[in-house]
Amino acid sequence: MRAHNFLPIAAALALIISLPAAGHAGEVLDRIRQTGILIMPEPEPWPPYVLLNDKGEFDGFDMEVFREIGRRLGVETRFVRNPDGSLITWEEQTSGQWGGKYDIVVNSMTPTAKRDENLDFPAAYYFGLGALAVHRDNTTIRIPTDASGKRIGALKSAIYDVYLRREPLGIVGMPPVTYKIEDPTIVNYLHEEEVFDALAKGDGVEIDAMVNFLTVFMAKIKEGKPFKIVGQPLFRTPQSVAILPGDPEFAAELKRVVDDMHADGTLAQLSLKWFEIDVTKP
Repeated sequence: MRAHNFLPIAAALALIISLPAAGHAGEVLDRIRQTGILIMPEPEPWPPYVLLNDKGEFDGFDMEVFREIGRRLGVETRFVRNPDGSLITWEEQTSGQWGGKYDIVVNSMTPTAKRDENLDFPAAYYFGLGALAVHRDNTTIRIPTDASGKRIGALKSAIYDVYLRREPLGIVGMPPVTYKIEDPTIVNYLHEEEVFDALAKGDGVEIDAMVNFLTVFMAKIKEGKPFKIVGQPLFRTPQSVAILPGDPEFAAELKRVVDDMHADGTLAQLSLKWFEIDVTKP
């Protein structure tokens, strides 16, 4: 088993069940403080946001942000999987159907209007630049508009999927998105790595292009993946800490912690460490 501080769902639920019945403001924060553990779904590798280091531990920008939030709350941070050992899907995380299995998601979630119906986003910790990439052998997609009508891969329910479908983001203060790709054939995948694997098979073998964050493509290309970035970024969106609604005390505490991480330069330093650019400023 990888040394990534894994917490099975059964154990997580046992911690919850052993505590007094909830139903009042502050119940999640109270539980976290009583157990001394802050739980989020075990993430998929997504360098430079999520990766496994030489010790088999999770590392990367999002993982350092998650651990720092836990440190400032005075608790341990742990990850959870499904009872069958499978990873909890991004679709479940964005839907808010958490079933009491975890407390928080610190994994580059965009606070769209649809997600806001089921989740609370107390604090944005950086801004993501959406980009289009193709296989390096591709010669026909030179600018984003060339991808119109093509097969474009995207993680199901991710912001890239939302963008390709032209669903309203509804993010307060965000400039209107300019859509450059007309009528794409969207090819959805349940796990992030499956999209990268599909594009790496060759130009047009399974998909013609994919959308993800610019910083992710830069990291993939650096590690030798056969990709190239097309044109300028497609969009820029805030990325936020996500929790379930109904606990204003927990939300306020997370906002305080993240605001402090912005103010004291911690987030900027982590951004420069992992991306070599500062993506934490509005």
